[in-house]
Formats: sequence, C-alpha cells, structure tokens
Amino acid sequence: MKISETQLDAKLLKEEPNVFIILGEEPIRIQELTEQIYASLELRGFNSKDSYLVTSKMDWSFLSKSGENMDLFSNKTVIEIKMINQGPGNKGSKALKDYLSQDNENALVVLVEGLDKKTKSSAWVKALESKGLMIELQPLKGKSLYNWIINKSDELKIQMNKDAYDLLLEKTEGNLMATSQELKKLSLLFPEEEISLKKMEQSISNSSSYSIFDFSKAFLNKEKSKCLKILEQLRIEGTPETLILWSVAREVNNLYKIKLSGSSKGIWGPSFYISSLEKSSKNTEKEIIELCIKKIATIDSSIKGQNMNKPWMEIKDLTLKFIS
Repeated sequence: MKISETQLDAKLLKEEPNVFIILGEEPIRIQELTEQIYASLELRGFNSKDSYLVTSKMDWSFLSKSGENMDLFSNKTVIEIKMINQGPGNKGSKALKDYLSQDNENALVVLVEGLDKKTKSSAWVKALESKGLMIELQPLKGKSLYNWIINKSDELKIQMNKDAYDLLLEKTEGNLMATSQELKKLSLLFPEEEISLKKMEQSISNSSSYSIFDFSKAFLNKEKSKCLKILEQLRIEGTPETLILWSVAREVNNLYKIKLSGSSKGIWGPSFYISSLEKSSKNTEKEIIELCIKKIATIDSSIKGQNMNKPWMEIKDLTLKFIS
C-alpha cells in the first residue's frame, strides 16, 4: 500500500506491517522515517537487525535463509536492505519476490536512494508495495520545505523570523542535512530564543572559514588543491563524515542525471549551481561518475562500520578520482 509520510504513525499502530519500502533522494528524511519504523518494531519484539548494502556482486541467499531455524524462542529480526543509485538486479529482484511469496516472521525494510523513475516502477517495487507499506518521498520545495524547517525548529525549541529563514535557506541551498546541522548549532548558541537575522548572521560568522558547501563547490569545479585543503580543515574540526559524503553524493547524483538525460531539467537549485553542474557534466566521463557512485556506497558502508576502510581516506580518494 502506498501511503504518505504523514500516515505512517497511524498505519504502524493499526496494521502492524512487516514489510516496508521507502524511496527518496534525501537521506535525513529516510532516516527519520526508519527511526519511526524501528521504534514500532522494537515494541513488537523485533530485537535484532541485519543490514545489507546492495552491490553488483550481492549474494542474496540471506533472504532465503532468514526464515530458517525459526522457533518459539527465536528473536524476530529486522532485515534492512539499502540501495544507493542502483536496483537489486535480476537476482535480487527474484530473491525479493520469492521472500515476499512466503510467510516470514521477520520484518523487511528496503531503503532506496537515487533510483530513476523507470526502476521505481519495476516488479520488485510493486511486489513490496503490495505486501506492505510504501512511501515515496518527494523533494521538499517552497511551503513543504518551510514546514520541514519550522518543525525541526520547534523540536529544538527555537523560532526564527522570515529574514533569518531566508538567510538559512541561502546558506544551505536546500540541503536538509546541512540545514539540520545549522539548526542544532543555533539551538546551542541561542537556546529557546527567537532567531533574528542578526543572530543568524552571528551563527554563520562563527562557522569555520570553509564550509561543507565550499567543499561541494570546489569538488564540482574540480579545484584539486582547494578540495584537499577544505577537506583537511573539515576533518580537523570534526565535521561528520556523513555530511561530507552526502554533499558529494548530491553532486554526483545530479551529474549522473544530467549525463543520462542530457538535461538539467528537474534538478533544483540556483541558476549558478545548475550552470556549474552542466559545465562539470560536459567535462566528466560517464565512467568516472559511475565509479564515484560505487565509491559512495562503499564509503557509506565504512561510516557505518560495515568494513575496515577509513572513511576520511576514502572520501579523499573519491575526490581525487573525480578530479583526475
């Protein structure tokens, strides 16, 4: 069943579903929904979670084995499958449909980021939708973006006037993870206060001389020395690797969309940003972009502790591969 994100709480209470699929472009919104789902499943006795990141050489046997050896004393498990810029392929599609065709005490949560419209209408997506709950997140713009920021502000017990809001939006360029980070900083600087334009400017001036957006722009423009300088400063200052990775992922995903379609239509952002994307797309081979997409998935796994690679070194390596 396809539902909106605002319907999730009610569905979790009334129907107790065991199958979920969330599709979207913004990791922080996907994370917010999965936290709701996992909290509900925990109350229902799902005490463990197995996470899998889809790759081209994925062994899907874990799905067929998930129902084996279940008895009255077994823990019910959440099986999380994350797809970044690629679907499950033929083997994965079959494995998912086979899993859904059988009774299973475990819960299945499929998180999908960056898939094209055609892939979203595939048989495996429809199978998941028919057996559980499906939420397809639409990009936040205008009123919906404003409401999201206001809700986040309310959670942190801060308010802001329109001038402060406009400056925040200009600074973060619609990047929700960066917006969330900025709001958290504001809540520490001005706890339970109304944020004026002056306070917003003060918060921004207290930021490092280079921001995540400076790195993102330098990356897009292939400024090697500047990229490495900013990256090192962000590392020293303790900037979360996740935030840096998703800023890069945004650029790479947008470049890939332009490369495939030959157009920047449908990509949100200021005109200067769109212009930079179009220029970078012309100067970057498709194979390099695809290599970066695979690298991003590996780094995401590293950040989550699913392999022994060092995320900062991997991000640096990704940057050099893209620029070279």
